[in-house]
Amino acid sequence: MSSNQALHQIYAIDTLQYGIKEQATNTHAKWQYLLSDTICFGQDVESGIRIQKPEKIKVFSWVMKIINNGQCESIYIENHQFTNTQTALIQQAAQLFEVNVTVLNVVNDTNNVVVGPW
Repeated sequence: MSSNQALHQIYAIDTLQYGIKEQATNTHAKWQYLLSDTICFGQDVESGIRIQKPEKIKVFSWVMKIINNGQCESIYIENHQFTNTQTALIQQAAQLFEVNVTVLNVVNDTNNVVVGPW
């Protein structure tokens, strides 16, 4: 099983367990982040922040900083593979801060079709 497959399985479970929270009256909406080279959010996403994906070596640290900030609801990463250790650390942080993490694999030559775990 590749790291991406493990990440999809981990966060498919995380989505069910942590994806929907009861909102308290004084809580602020959390952000959805997209680390991407080629894809972007649709126009109807108001709480989305698209960040140009950094070089491969920096992606893990960026993801961890975003999760640990506490202001993130979901983070989507385009075409990236994490090591098994990185996957485990992301899983722990995501569960602690109730963040959904999804790696999006864009299939080449299909007009940016996204292939996900769903």
